[in-house]
Amino acid sequence: MKFMLEEMSGKEVSITEEGEPVLTFSYGEAVSHPHFHPIYAPNGEVVTEGMTETEQRHPPGICFTLGTVNDDSGKPIEFRPSHPTFNREKFKSSATEESANFVCKTTWKVSNTVLTETCKVTIYPLQDEVRILDLSVVLHASSNLITFEGEIGLGYYAIEMEHRKAANASGKIGESEVNEQESEWATLCGINSNAAIGVAILPHPANGQTIFLAEDAYKGFLFANTTPFTLNVNENRELNYRLLIYLGDLFTFDVWNYYEKYINCKNG
Repeated sequence: MKFMLEEMSGKEVSITEEGEPVLTFSYGEAVSHPHFHPIYAPNGEVVTEGMTETEQRHPPGICFTLGTVNDDSGKPIEFRPSHPTFNREKFKSSATEESANFVCKTTWKVSNTVLTETCKVTIYPLQDEVRILDLSVVLHASSNLITFEGEIGLGYYAIEMEHRKAANASGKIGESEVNEQESEWATLCGINSNAAIGVAILPHPANGQTIFLAEDAYKGFLFANTTPFTLNVNENRELNYRLLIYLGDLFTFDVWNYYEKYINCKNG
Protein backbone atom coordinates (compact mmCIF):
# COMPACT_ATOMS: atom_id res chain seq x y z
CA MET A 1 0.00 0.00 0.00
CA LYS A 2 1.36 3.39 -0.91
CA PHE A 3 0.37 6.68 0.71
CA MET A 4 0.89 10.06 -0.88
CA LEU A 5 0.59 13.42 0.85
CA GLU A 6 -0.14 16.69 -0.93
CA GLU A 7 0.10 19.84 1.17
CA MET A 8 -1.31 23.28 0.54
CA SER A 9 1.16 25.07 2.79
CA GLY A 10 -0.35 26.82 5.77
CA LYS A 11 -3.81 25.47 5.01
CA GLU A 12 -4.35 21.75 4.61
CA VAL A 13 -2.92 18.38 3.65
CA SER A 14 -4.65 15.67 1.62
CA ILE A 15 -3.72 11.99 1.77
CA THR A 16 -4.31 9.31 -0.85
CA GLU A 17 -3.63 5.58 -0.84
CA GLU A 18 -2.95 3.89 -4.17
CA GLY A 19 -4.39 7.00 -5.81
CA GLU A 20 -7.68 6.87 -3.89
CA PRO A 21 -8.58 9.73 -1.50
CA VAL A 22 -8.35 8.96 2.24
CA LEU A 23 -8.83 12.30 3.98
CA THR A 24 -8.04 16.00 4.10
CA PHE A 25 -6.76 17.66 7.29
CA SER A 26 -7.31 21.43 7.62
CA TYR A 27 -5.06 23.28 10.01
CA GLY A 28 -4.67 26.87 8.76
CA GLU A 29 -5.52 30.03 10.65
CA ALA A 30 -8.81 30.31 8.76
CA VAL A 31 -10.25 27.38 10.77
CA SER A 32 -11.28 27.59 14.42
CA HIS A 33 -9.71 24.19 15.18
CA PRO A 34 -7.69 21.72 13.11
CA HIS A 35 -10.06 19.08 11.75
CA PHE A 36 -10.47 16.22 9.28
CA HIS A 37 -12.86 16.77 6.36
CA PRO A 38 -13.58 15.06 4.13
CA ILE A 39 -12.89 11.54 5.38
CA TYR A 40 -13.69 8.69 3.02
CA ALA A 41 -15.15 5.28 3.90
CA PRO A 42 -13.60 2.12 2.38
CA ASN A 43 -16.13 2.30 -0.47
CA GLY A 44 -15.16 5.88 -1.33
CA GLU A 45 -18.18 7.58 0.26
CA VAL A 46 -17.59 10.75 2.30
CA VAL A 47 -18.66 10.29 5.94
CA THR A 48 -17.99 13.77 7.40
CA GLU A 49 -19.86 17.04 7.15
CA GLY A 50 -17.91 20.29 6.76
CA MET A 51 -18.79 23.87 7.54
CA THR A 52 -22.15 24.99 6.14
CA GLU A 53 -23.31 28.44 5.12
CA THR A 54 -25.90 28.45 7.89
CA GLU A 55 -25.10 28.40 11.59
CA GLN A 56 -24.24 24.94 12.86
CA ARG A 57 -24.09 23.50 16.35
CA HIS A 58 -21.02 21.33 15.97
CA PRO A 59 -17.42 21.66 14.71
CA PRO A 60 -16.88 20.21 11.22
CA GLY A 61 -15.68 16.73 10.37
CA ILE A 62 -13.59 14.93 12.97
CA CYS A 63 -12.40 17.57 15.41
CA PHE A 64 -10.77 17.75 18.85
CA THR A 65 -12.17 20.59 20.95
CA LEU A 66 -10.92 22.15 24.15
CA GLY A 67 -14.26 22.82 25.82
CA THR A 68 -14.30 25.78 28.21
CA VAL A 69 -10.77 26.91 29.10
CA ASN A 70 -10.16 28.91 32.28
CA ASP A 71 -7.04 30.70 33.51
CA ASP A 72 -5.60 30.40 37.03
CA SER A 73 -8.12 32.94 38.35
CA GLY A 74 -11.02 30.87 37.02
CA LYS A 75 -11.80 33.38 34.26
CA PRO A 76 -12.81 31.85 30.89
CA ILE A 77 -10.27 32.27 28.09
CA GLU A 78 -11.51 32.91 24.55
CA PHE A 79 -8.99 31.18 22.30
CA ARG A 80 -9.85 32.31 18.77
CA PRO A 81 -7.87 32.08 15.53
CA SER A 82 -8.50 35.75 14.79
CA HIS A 83 -6.52 36.74 17.88
CA PRO A 84 -3.25 38.43 16.72
CA THR A 85 -1.08 36.19 18.91
CA PHE A 86 -2.62 32.98 17.53
CA ASN A 87 -0.20 30.96 15.42
CA ARG A 88 -0.03 27.52 13.89
CA GLU A 89 3.51 26.16 13.87
CA LYS A 90 4.98 24.46 10.82
CA PHE A 91 3.08 21.39 9.69
CA LYS A 92 5.22 18.27 9.44
CA SER A 93 4.32 15.15 7.50
CA SER A 94 5.79 11.92 6.19
CA ALA A 95 4.53 8.75 4.57
CA THR A 96 5.71 5.15 4.26
CA GLU A 97 4.32 1.90 2.90
CA GLU A 98 3.07 0.92 6.39
CA SER A 99 1.33 4.13 7.43
CA ALA A 100 0.96 7.86 6.91
CA ASN A 101 1.99 10.01 9.86
CA PHE A 102 1.84 13.70 10.60
CA VAL A 103 2.01 16.17 13.48
CA CYS A 104 0.23 19.49 13.79
CA LYS A 105 1.29 21.82 16.59
CA THR A 106 -0.90 24.76 17.58
CA THR A 107 0.05 27.48 20.04
CA TRP A 108 -2.88 29.33 21.58
CA LYS A 109 -2.13 32.53 23.47
CA VAL A 110 -4.29 35.08 25.24
CA SER A 111 -2.54 37.64 27.46
CA ASN A 112 -0.01 35.66 29.53
CA THR A 113 -1.78 32.30 29.13
CA VAL A 114 -0.12 29.98 26.62
CA LEU A 115 -1.41 26.54 25.65
CA THR A 116 0.32 24.22 23.19
CA GLU A 117 -1.75 21.54 21.46
CA THR A 118 0.15 18.84 19.57
CA CYS A 119 -1.88 16.43 17.47
CA LYS A 120 -0.13 13.28 16.22
CA VAL A 121 -1.94 11.21 13.59
CA THR A 122 -1.29 7.75 12.17
CA ILE A 123 -3.31 6.42 9.22
CA TYR A 124 -3.12 2.69 8.53
CA PRO A 125 -3.53 0.86 5.19
CA LEU A 126 -7.08 0.13 4.16
CA GLN A 127 -8.42 -3.25 5.23
CA ASP A 128 -11.34 -4.99 3.57
CA GLU A 129 -14.01 -3.30 5.62
CA VAL A 130 -12.38 -0.65 7.76
CA ARG A 131 -10.08 2.38 7.77
CA ILE A 132 -8.19 2.92 11.06
CA LEU A 133 -6.78 6.23 12.32
CA ASP A 134 -4.95 6.82 15.59
CA LEU A 135 -4.88 10.28 17.18
CA SER A 136 -2.79 11.45 20.10
CA VAL A 137 -3.48 14.94 21.45
CA VAL A 138 -0.97 16.40 23.92
CA LEU A 139 -1.89 19.61 25.77
CA HIS A 140 0.86 21.61 27.50
CA ALA A 141 0.50 24.64 29.77
CA SER A 142 3.72 26.62 29.46
CA SER A 143 2.98 29.82 31.38
CA ASN A 144 0.39 29.31 34.11
CA LEU A 145 -2.29 26.96 35.38
CA ILE A 146 -5.17 26.17 32.97
CA THR A 147 -8.39 24.30 33.68
CA PHE A 148 -10.60 22.54 31.13
CA GLU A 149 -14.28 21.71 31.47
CA GLY A 150 -17.36 21.23 29.29
CA GLU A 151 -17.03 19.53 25.91
CA ILE A 152 -13.39 18.43 25.91
CA GLY A 153 -12.63 15.64 23.49
CA LEU A 154 -13.09 14.22 20.03
CA GLY A 155 -16.22 14.75 17.95
CA TYR A 156 -17.65 13.43 14.69
CA TYR A 157 -20.06 15.59 12.67
CA ALA A 158 -21.70 13.20 10.23
CA ILE A 159 -23.30 13.54 6.83
CA GLU A 160 -27.02 12.88 6.53
CA MET A 161 -27.81 9.15 6.32
CA GLU A 162 -30.93 7.02 6.32
CA HIS A 163 -31.74 4.75 9.26
CA ARG A 164 -28.95 6.26 11.37
CA LYS A 165 -28.41 4.81 14.84
CA ALA A 166 -25.99 5.42 17.67
CA ALA A 167 -24.73 2.50 19.76
CA ASN A 168 -22.22 1.96 22.55
CA ALA A 169 -20.10 -0.76 24.14
CA SER A 170 -22.85 -1.68 26.62
CA GLY A 171 -25.16 -2.72 23.81
CA LYS A 172 -27.32 0.38 24.08
CA ILE A 173 -28.87 1.46 20.77
CA GLY A 174 -30.38 4.81 19.88
CA GLU A 175 -29.67 8.41 20.86
CA SER A 176 -31.78 8.28 24.02
CA GLU A 177 -29.87 5.24 25.28
CA VAL A 178 -26.34 6.35 24.30
CA ASN A 179 -26.43 10.09 25.00
CA GLU A 180 -24.69 11.19 28.23
CA GLN A 181 -23.71 7.61 29.12
CA GLU A 182 -20.24 6.41 30.08
CA SER A 183 -18.84 3.80 27.70
CA GLU A 184 -15.60 2.31 26.38
CA TRP A 185 -16.59 3.30 22.82
CA ALA A 186 -19.53 4.46 20.75
CA THR A 187 -20.49 4.48 17.09
CA LEU A 188 -22.85 6.07 14.55
CA CYS A 189 -23.93 4.08 11.52
CA GLY A 190 -26.50 4.39 8.77
CA ILE A 191 -27.27 3.82 5.10
CA ASN A 192 -25.68 5.97 2.39
CA SER A 193 -25.92 5.16 -1.34
CA ASN A 194 -27.42 1.78 -0.40
CA ALA A 195 -24.36 0.88 1.70
CA ALA A 196 -24.17 0.49 5.48
CA ILE A 197 -21.41 2.77 6.80
CA GLY A 198 -20.32 3.57 10.35
CA VAL A 199 -17.80 5.62 12.29
CA ALA A 200 -16.69 4.61 15.80
CA ILE A 201 -14.69 6.59 18.38
CA LEU A 202 -12.54 4.48 20.70
CA PRO A 203 -11.01 6.53 23.54
CA HIS A 204 -8.06 4.86 25.22
CA PRO A 205 -8.90 3.90 28.84
CA ALA A 206 -5.85 5.88 30.01
CA ASN A 207 -7.82 9.01 29.07
CA GLY A 208 -10.04 8.43 32.09
CA GLN A 209 -13.83 8.41 32.17
CA THR A 210 -15.51 9.14 28.84
CA ILE A 211 -19.14 10.23 28.51
CA PHE A 212 -20.57 10.08 25.00
CA LEU A 213 -22.89 12.67 23.52
CA ALA A 214 -24.92 11.39 20.58
CA GLU A 215 -27.42 12.63 18.02
CA ASP A 216 -28.66 10.06 15.54
CA ALA A 217 -31.14 12.21 13.64
CA TYR A 218 -30.58 14.47 10.60
CA LYS A 219 -26.80 14.77 10.03
CA GLY A 220 -25.76 13.08 13.24
CA PHE A 221 -23.13 13.84 15.87
CA LEU A 222 -20.98 11.75 18.20
CA PHE A 223 -18.69 13.16 20.88
CA ALA A 224 -16.30 11.47 23.32
CA ASN A 225 -16.34 13.83 26.30
CA THR A 226 -13.53 13.50 28.85
CA THR A 227 -13.89 14.64 32.46
CA PRO A 228 -12.69 18.13 33.48
CA PHE A 229 -9.01 18.46 34.38
CA THR A 230 -6.35 21.02 35.31
CA LEU A 231 -2.92 21.53 33.79
CA ASN A 232 -0.26 22.98 36.07
CA VAL A 233 2.62 24.99 34.63
CA ASN A 234 4.85 22.81 32.39
CA GLU A 235 2.48 19.87 32.76
CA ASN A 236 1.26 17.70 29.85
CA ARG A 237 -2.05 15.90 29.40
CA GLU A 238 -2.23 13.26 26.67
CA LEU A 239 -5.50 11.98 25.22
CA ASN A 240 -5.50 9.06 22.76
CA TYR A 241 -8.20 7.88 20.38
CA ARG A 242 -8.71 5.33 17.63
CA LEU A 243 -11.18 6.05 14.83
CA LEU A 244 -12.82 3.31 12.78
CA ILE A 245 -14.50 4.16 9.47
CA TYR A 246 -16.15 0.92 8.45
CA LEU A 247 -18.58 -0.81 6.12
CA GLY A 248 -21.34 -2.56 8.02
CA ASP A 249 -23.89 -1.93 10.73
CA LEU A 250 -24.44 -2.54 14.44
CA PHE A 251 -24.91 -6.25 13.89
CA THR A 252 -22.28 -7.07 11.25
CA PHE A 253 -19.25 -5.07 12.41
CA ASP A 254 -17.50 -6.04 15.67
CA VAL A 255 -16.23 -2.80 17.25
CA TRP A 256 -15.23 -4.66 20.42
CA ASN A 257 -12.68 -6.71 18.47
CA TYR A 258 -10.94 -3.55 17.25
CA TYR A 259 -11.15 -1.93 20.69
CA GLU A 260 -9.38 -4.85 22.35
CA LYS A 261 -6.65 -4.81 19.71
CA TYR A 262 -6.21 -1.08 20.24
CA ILE A 263 -5.80 -1.16 24.03
CA ASN A 264 -3.55 -4.22 23.87
CA CYS A 265 -1.34 -2.44 21.33
CA LYS A 266 -1.15 0.71 23.46
CA ASN A 267 -0.43 -1.26 26.61
CA GLY A 268 2.24 -3.34 24.87
